[in-house]
Formats: sequence, C-alpha cells, structure tokens
Amino acid sequence: MVAFAGALLGAAGCDDDSPTAPTVDEVVGRYRATTLKVTILPVTQDVLAAGGSLTFDLAANGALTGHVKIPGEGVDQDFAGTWKLEGDEVDIEDIPEVDTFVEDLEFDVRGNTLRADRLIDGVRVQVVMTKQ
Repeated sequence: MVAFAGALLGAAGCDDDSPTAPTVDEVVGRYRATTLKVTILPVTQDVLAAGGSLTFDLAANGALTGHVKIPGEGVDQDFAGTWKLEGDEVDIEDIPEVDTFVEDLEFDVRGNTLRADRLIDGVRVQVVMTKQ
C-alpha cells in the first residue's frame, strides 16, 4: 500500500453527440465508492475492505467536493475542485489544494454509477462510485 500512496498522491468515451449521453442534471449528486481497488502487480488491494473510503459531491455549477481515506498511508483528507461532463464521461478537472489521484481519473457514466479503470504511474486503479 505504501507504493500506492507514493505513486498516486504525487501523480498528477463516447461521442459528445450521442443521443444517450447523460445530462449534467442527471449526473449531479453525492457519490460513494462501492469499489476501490489498486493493483501493483502482482498484488491487488481492496482499499474499502481495509477501511478506506472515497466520497464526492458533483454540483451543477461544476464544483466538486469530497473526501478520501486510505488506511495505512496516513491519507484522510477533504478535497475540492471542478468537474465537467463530456459525452458520457465525468472528467475531474482540477483539485488545486490537495495532491490526490482523484483528478487523474475519468469516470464513465453508467446509470447511477461512475466507473474508472486507469493506470497511473504503473498502478492500476479501479473505482466504482455509486450515486446516493
């Protein structure tokens, strides 16, 4: 897990014309991670099972606020920034005050979930955020 924090905390879709692309009003809301896994080959760790968490609120004006906790890494912090919807993808654009992996993720909108699966500095991060 130490390599996870070091790699991620320091690291910095579909066509927009799709008729089924979600609207901002459909996407805004409070989300909680129901899956948060990190893989540094050959080991995959379930951050939620270890007591971690990730939550955020997406506001209609593009504001983002949230909290991330990664046990064993000393990470337990609030964050704020901006987001935008591009087609069926939520892009976390900027989290200026806190260096976190969240802004490195792009989430696919699938119903009431946001899903990300990304390789960041050699670390695979899999996240499913479920709307509350």
